[in-house]
Amino acid sequence: MIASPLTRVALLTVVLLLASLPVLAEGRAVIERRIDDISDVPADARLALYTAQQYREEGDPESAVNTLLELLEGRSELDHFLVRFHLAVSWNRRGDLEEALTAYQRSVEMEPLFAQGWLNLGELAYNMGLYDVAAEALLTGYEVSEWKEPNVLFFSAAALLMDGRAAGAVPVLERLVGEAEERAKLEWHRALIMAHLELEDRENGTTAVERMLSQYAEDPDAWRLAFRYYASSNQYEDAAVPLTVAGYLRPLTRDEKLTLGDLYLAIGVPVRAGDYYGAAVADSGSVPELERLASAHLAAYEYDEAFDALDRALRMEPTPRLWSLLGDLHFMQKNYQEAYDAYSSCVETDPGYERAYLMMGYCAMQLEHTGNALAALEKAAEFPDQAARANQLIAAMRYYAGQ
Repeated sequence: MIASPLTRVALLTVVLLLASLPVLAEGRAVIERRIDDISDVPADARLALYTAQQYREEGDPESAVNTLLELLEGRSELDHFLVRFHLAVSWNRRGDLEEALTAYQRSVEMEPLFAQGWLNLGELAYNMGLYDVAAEALLTGYEVSEWKEPNVLFFSAAALLMDGRAAGAVPVLERLVGEAEERAKLEWHRALIMAHLELEDRENGTTAVERMLSQYAEDPDAWRLAFRYYASSNQYEDAAVPLTVAGYLRPLTRDEKLTLGDLYLAIGVPVRAGDYYGAAVADSGSVPELERLASAHLAAYEYDEAFDALDRALRMEPTPRLWSLLGDLHFMQKNYQEAYDAYSSCVETDPGYERAYLMMGYCAMQLEHTGNALAALEKAAEFPDQAARANQLIAAMRYYAGQ
């Protein structure tokens, strides 16, 4: 089993942590300062807008709200999309988010080409967790805006992802990455790759990974992201390469070395697995980690290295699994007495470790210790998974003994 692959949920978390920063505040400040650009606003409403802004700048959003509500009371002819917008801003500052949301929605209904209204609506909806509203508002704001701020598209896609609509996020992210004037930001690539992972679209996900690496070949974070994508989609052979490359660009952490050892063991390259396990536990290592190291060395027929790892682990905690591995090590080298003793220690530690009885029988047969062999095999036959093979060996021993 691969150690600590980044799951799809974790990838989503990484993407959306990046999408939690406010990016629309600058634009909002611009629209608030443009009080002189309200030529189509009725005169009484202009004064109210100016007064409301002054209250907000003084830290008194409540008075700003009251000023604008008094303006609108019974005077529908003074209603205007900018009045609704400033009312929304004031309510938002006061902490009345539901009222602010409604006012922003009314503002863009009155003027669908009002970009800042859409952007503020999208930002507020996003922060309130209304991701369906946020996605539509941000995308509309981007389309009608003169600024064409790429981060707005990114937030729209992030909202779609948060709303569980990865299929809707993909074309937005493809557009974002494809329209980048220089190279696309790494977090944009990350979001697109994650979306393909959510959709289990291996072909397009792989294409997205390759495009990212072509732009960020020098960045170890990009290679680590590629590893996480392949590991999360169970493409272990593909996952081993980018994590190895990442290690060339920046030293791997201890956990990454263990993970890379797992990957190489899973794809049938035990020698490389042993190298990374060994590097990870060179100065310290838990019993399970040393067990993985020993298993890799055994699979690579590196007997001395396997023995050293097992010896270290057994000194720490003599578990049945470790005794069994030590037995396997001796058995592979045809040291049958040492193997028999190790398997005996295994069943002394755990009488239910059924495979060890069968292996004790094999070893005793090789040593021509008939009594010990029969005793071990009869015990193995008590376990359903070992019974067939154990009974075959018992029958064979009795047959030859009868001759």
